[in-house]
Amino acid sequence: MQKKYDVIIAGAGPAGLMTAQVLGERGARVLLVDMKKDIARVYRACCANLIIEPGTHRELVTYAGGAFHFAENKFSIPYGGSIIALKRSVKVSAGGKTLIISGKSPEGNVALSFEKEILLQGMLAKAAACSTIEIMPETQALRAENTADGVAVTLRYGGRECAAVSRIAVAADGVNSSIVESLGLNKTRRTAFGRFMVASCHMAGVDCPYPESWVTFMGKGHTLGGRGQIYMCPKPHSGAKDTVVYELTVGVPALGPPTPSAKQELDHFINQGNFASWFKHARIIDTRAAALNFATPLIHPVEGNVVVVGDAAAFIETYVQGAIMYGYQAAHAIAQQLATGSGLDAYARSWKHSFEYNDPEEIKLSTQGFGLHVLDDGDIDYLFGLTAGDDIHGFVNEFSEPMTVRGAIFNHMAQIKNERPALAGMLERFGEVSVKDALQVGSS
Repeated sequence: MQKKYDVIIAGAGPAGLMTAQVLGERGARVLLVDMKKDIARVYRACCANLIIEPGTHRELVTYAGGAFHFAENKFSIPYGGSIIALKRSVKVSAGGKTLIISGKSPEGNVALSFEKEILLQGMLAKAAACSTIEIMPETQALRAENTADGVAVTLRYGGRECAAVSRIAVAADGVNSSIVESLGLNKTRRTAFGRFMVASCHMAGVDCPYPESWVTFMGKGHTLGGRGQIYMCPKPHSGAKDTVVYELTVGVPALGPPTPSAKQELDHFINQGNFASWFKHARIIDTRAAALNFATPLIHPVEGNVVVVGDAAAFIETYVQGAIMYGYQAAHAIAQQLATGSGLDAYARSWKHSFEYNDPEEIKLSTQGFGLHVLDDGDIDYLFGLTAGDDIHGFVNEFSEPMTVRGAIFNHMAQIKNERPALAGMLERFGEVSVKDALQVGSS
């Protein structure tokens, strides 16, 4: 007889692990599957910063006493790794000009850098210790089908396909979710913008002149193909406390004119880029990659008895903390559904209310900050140069930081109009830039 579970969860990242943990503690029979052999090992490029700006996803997340605390949802999750407090967000033009944002938190931080693998190890250990949770690594959830009394999930394990059944299924299998695709939910997304290829590496021995900073290299001159964006951030790595490790990440659009690969752009930036001197003594200790589909989020993250959680429902990502938060909320909604026959709609309402990108205007505003790349390098040099000495405060946050940058530049609009009227006009029309153009994923 085929074993039936209360819940099958596809994907054991932050969202899936949190959902499993809460349901297991409530006594639900859970099957948690993940494609990786070592579930806690991180192979995908991921910034893994704690976004500490109040109100992000209608929540305030802080770190204290070896745990991340979610003030509004009223729960905490242990984290046994190191934390690096990031004091500044530094935007660097191709010519070396900077726009510097100082931390706005009470502690003077823009964000906190943490080690995702350590976090996942702790979450996995907690799930594995629960007697009602069965964990299957090296298993891919291929598709899900709603049935009269639950969900049938097709799994691939050991090169063979098999079926598993449950009352409810959770799609927590990431931004390129097979479950979401199998249910046809991607067709309900309002817009698909394009695809980005990402490569990253962790390096020791980097001579970065901006310690404790989230560094963004902005401008066409940073890359061979003149598209994409480059980020660098100090990261805790493999539990090391005495070695400063930097994560360097390059993302390039996969559509539009032919462009060098993300790996080629990464190699070029390190070895021949404008700031190659920073990496003369560096050694690479880890590499990662990812493919990201940019599409508007799912308006309704529930399809019958299937609940979509975390990045699988999102525009790009929900951040690690968002994945955890939505996993927590989904688990409580699912527990209510199992007990009473209703509850999933409460999760759908929370998602619609709290995830910023459900508002199309938020996508436009955030990508316009990214879209400074449509300007010429000389213009970015000029604009950043104007902000030298300015006292700018904010957070690393894709929802608010673009407006912080915009505000810093527009404070000098009178001078820009006087010295570069054409550039001033372009800046004033920046709201007309399409999301595809801002992301540089247009067809031409």
